[in-house]
Amino acid sequence: MTDSCQLSPTGPSQDKKNLLDVAAFRANFPIFSNHPDLIYFDSASTTQKPQVVVDSLLDYFTNNCANAGRASYSWSTQLTRAIEETRAKVAQFINGEQKNLVFTSGATDSLNLVALTYGLSNLEDGDEILLCPQDHKSAVLPWYNVQSMLAAQGKNVTIKHFAIHEVGDYDLRSIKELVSPRTKVLAMAHIHHVFGLDMEVSKIRAIVGPDVVISLDCSQSVGHTKVDAKALDVEFISFSGHKMFAAPGTGGLYVNPRVADKIKPIRLGGQSPFEIKDNSLEFSASSSSSVHQLIECGTVNIPAILSLGKAVDFISTTGIDAIEAQLSDLTVYLWQKLTALPGIVFAPGIGICRCDNGFGIISFRFEQISSLDLTFMLDAEQIFVRAGDHCSQKNNEEDDYLRVSMHAYNTREEVDQLVEILESNLG
Repeated sequence: MTDSCQLSPTGPSQDKKNLLDVAAFRANFPIFSNHPDLIYFDSASTTQKPQVVVDSLLDYFTNNCANAGRASYSWSTQLTRAIEETRAKVAQFINGEQKNLVFTSGATDSLNLVALTYGLSNLEDGDEILLCPQDHKSAVLPWYNVQSMLAAQGKNVTIKHFAIHEVGDYDLRSIKELVSPRTKVLAMAHIHHVFGLDMEVSKIRAIVGPDVVISLDCSQSVGHTKVDAKALDVEFISFSGHKMFAAPGTGGLYVNPRVADKIKPIRLGGQSPFEIKDNSLEFSASSSSSVHQLIECGTVNIPAILSLGKAVDFISTTGIDAIEAQLSDLTVYLWQKLTALPGIVFAPGIGICRCDNGFGIISFRFEQISSLDLTFMLDAEQIFVRAGDHCSQKNNEEDDYLRVSMHAYNTREEVDQLVEILESNLG
């Protein structure tokens, strides 16, 4: 068992003071007043949206709908300024530099951009990439895509798989055995999207050393636990806006300054800092060195980006520590309730490691009923959960777990209702 899971099996979570006024927090989300019977347990897929985010979308479409950075009239220049103010706000939220934060369409876009803007131009014949096939496919498949593209150029790059430990975090011994002088990139998650554990960035950095580029998927951490670009000591951080209360269609890619000069654009447009000279492409000498200018092109998703700024304000006003404490309390409470159910089989994660804290995700199945059948039964009771492969490589049918993923707007009473209905359907 790894060090991260050698914690109290009972834990203090049920007794510790909840720092969040859950009723007041929940009141910010109109979905719950419009659907008072809804129990939403699929926040790892997407979060519900607070009224300030909804209002920001409506405001853009009804009061100042224009393009940004394309004209000199007031609406356009105001939107340009608002986008850069949002960039500064989001960068500060993750303790990064504004010029190195790229707006993307979401984490999938960000993770693909890492592989294409960095991997495609920096990996050489004989280099190696380490990744875990049980991570989200968006963190895995782009590297296979780059491997194929490089092979067409005569460069053979090897992809090696490190394992998940039986408790649900990465098997550090596996990484130690695989890393070599030819290892150039390691892709990993911050919080696992199925197993719900902290995947130990600092320990992995110590194992692979300072020269291996780490691409970190923060989709299941940013917005409900602290993401610090400097403390994490990775080269790339990817995340989605819609998993942190913002609208779909936006996200971020943070590029560590130490690799910023190794980024090569893969798509260009009207605002790209390049010009044609002597029938060839040249970087514009008058352009700044901001990474986002190299990668962003075309009309960005303006309303979604503005909503991301409002979401960051909302999280900051509430307090990330209060959100994290509420979510940890709910996770441990749910685990303690589930353990009493007959025939339950926990996926790796809190159900196996018995940690005294959590990040809102617990996955499990039952021996006597399929997870998919359970989702239909729960849907009939207005309880939304997810079952299936969860966008991961599926090893066998027993990996068909039901995933409950919560956020700070959920309550212990909702957990109780879920467990009661599960129990009544287990026979």
